[in-house]
Amino acid sequence: MEDDIHPFDENPPKQLSQRHPVLVDEIKGVACVGSLRGYSTRINISLEKEHPELGKDFQTKYFMFTEPGSVNWGHYGQSFKIEKIVEN
Repeated sequence: MEDDIHPFDENPPKQLSQRHPVLVDEIKGVACVGSLRGYSTRINISLEKEHPELGKDFQTKYFMFTEPGSVNWGHYGQSFKIEKIVEN
């Protein structure tokens, strides 16, 4: 889900790549992972409807993919399930 422009890049891309369609705890949205013009890697998610913990728009640099489809985030053991939607 890379979507990256980093301030230290000598020849950065002219624009960010497209975000990827995902399901986050069964809620449709789009997501990407990258520095997103910052200095550290982060995950950014925009959802079609409100998630009880993440809201509609979520971003954090405190995250880890612990196994495929499982993301731990924050400092208190929070987690969510994420699946990339692959279109045929």
